[in-house]
Amino acid sequence: MDKLVYLDNNATTPLDPQVLDAMMPYFTTHFANASSLTHRAGRAAAAAVDVARQQVAALLNASPQEIIFTSGATEAINMALKGVFERYQTKGKHFITCRTEHKAVLDTLDYLKQKGAEITYLPVDDQGNINLTVLDNSIRPDTVMVVLMHANNETGVVHPIDQIAEITHQRQVLFFCDATQAIGKTPYDLSSNRVDLLCLSGHKLYGPKGVGALYIRRKSKPTQVSALLHGGGQENKLRAGTLHVPGIVGLGKAAEIAQQQLVVETKRITTLRNK
Repeated sequence: MDKLVYLDNNATTPLDPQVLDAMMPYFTTHFANASSLTHRAGRAAAAAVDVARQQVAALLNASPQEIIFTSGATEAINMALKGVFERYQTKGKHFITCRTEHKAVLDTLDYLKQKGAEITYLPVDDQGNINLTVLDNSIRPDTVMVVLMHANNETGVVHPIDQIAEITHQRQVLFFCDATQAIGKTPYDLSSNRVDLLCLSGHKLYGPKGVGALYIRRKSKPTQVSALLHGGGQENKLRAGTLHVPGIVGLGKAAEIAQQQLVVETKRITTLRNK
């Protein structure tokens, strides 16, 4: 292991030491349940979650109220796709994606297909790119959502999400972007970009495994998503369950570091890539 050259960061990154330092107190001295607001220890845990929500939102230039913490990108994908399918059935059951999406997307859409959804799979060229005209022409009156990732971890293809978001906005359909492989590597400004839902995972940007987030747009016409988990009312009643406070704190710290180092780190990685 001493001589190991690790080149599998798209699968998972090592935990940043600063992230571990930020997390450790919430495993030990600050161990309280963030939902226990009737005592000081619980309020301290809740405050730490609030800070992390602000840190993740800042990385995306979004509002903290638009961030829902999950166990990772896979759960966020399930929440977004299943939640929208259930909530928007009066509009339609048609989804658009492509075959090069992550299995978490493709398997979830296969599940929805069994429930009555209709899925259109866009073709890709020999470089893995989609044709935006074909995308536009594939949108129907009963189309509910376009589901396309930002960056592909296997091919390196980067989809033009700004243009995709503009098309979906003009056609009045939702756009869900799996940005798991792009967050922390490219700047985001969801205050101006028209992406409606977006997911990320902590362990792709030097944060802990087992924690992620789902962005749900609240501005202008808020996106409606049915809850995937019920039982405690946490996360705006969309994701019940005791919050993983150490993991959330770690995700927040990783997001803060990513935002601070984005320009320098992008230049460093570009130099390595070109070499």
